[in-house]
Amino acid sequence: MKQFALLLVFAAAAIASPYRPYSGVDWSTIKFRTPKVPPHTLQLLNREEPEVKYEIPSDAKSFRAACGNGNRVNNRIVGGEEAVPNAWPWQVGLFIDGLYFCGGSLISDTVILTAAHCTDDATFFRVVLGGHEINNGNEAGRVEVRSEDYTQHESYNAFTIANDIAVIRLPEPITFTDTISPVCLPSADDVANDFLGEIVTPTGWGRPSDSTNSISPVLRQVDVPVMSNAICDAVYGIVTDKQICIDSAGGKGTCNGDSGGPLNHLNADGTYKTLGITSFGAAAGCEEGYPDAFTRVTSYLDWIATSAKVLS
Repeated sequence: MKQFALLLVFAAAAIASPYRPYSGVDWSTIKFRTPKVPPHTLQLLNREEPEVKYEIPSDAKSFRAACGNGNRVNNRIVGGEEAVPNAWPWQVGLFIDGLYFCGGSLISDTVILTAAHCTDDATFFRVVLGGHEINNGNEAGRVEVRSEDYTQHESYNAFTIANDIAVIRLPEPITFTDTISPVCLPSADDVANDFLGEIVTPTGWGRPSDSTNSISPVLRQVDVPVMSNAICDAVYGIVTDKQICIDSAGGKGTCNGDSGGPLNHLNADGTYKTLGITSFGAAAGCEEGYPDAFTRVTSYLDWIATSAKVLS
């Protein structure tokens, strides 16, 4: 009788878990959420913002001991190519209200970091963790969960795309595995670093070229250098020190569907941190060589600690 009771307890616990095996998606119903900015149109905007002091909760904690352990084989891949499966185990896919698609990064056992333009006016998110072939329901180690709990930056501006950052909270802590684990946040020592010229790796399932309207069936990556904000702002006129840009010369960069995903940077100890959140590109097209802009994570460490209770 005792054994039977235990089996009932275990069965109830399994049923109660919000995490489910991944199921397919009708891609004909899914649209992209990627703001596109015409060059040279917003030069005269007032971009000054009041400084905000955040009160970091006492129960905020760091996941540095478990973060940034990717499974990447090559240190450098030139051009946009398919990623090694589960090389970036913090990369998540977000299906928003059953209508839109974005990316995101797992930064703790309960929190996804993404772009505010992905969460804006959203009702719910279908979060896919541990995936590589985004619509392959038979991949081992992949789960999905529904969340309706999110916070986007209180000063997000959909016109200037300022403060394009949000967090989504999972309903229960996720167990870390080889296919699901968090990325590191930048450290306090990184705040003063502009990372100019350093190689970074954006990842996502976004369109692999301007000639296709469909998302990439596999997770892709590209290694590109960080460019100066001055050059980036000369193109768009809305870039501030709270953003970081990449040189996408030769069409090597992000595209529709990559929004919200990470800008990965290799630490000296072999782990990875996310320096940016994919934010916007040029309205002219993804392969035209215009810079791609990301929300600079180092500018929002206190906001993340306050909103997500995750320390760097």
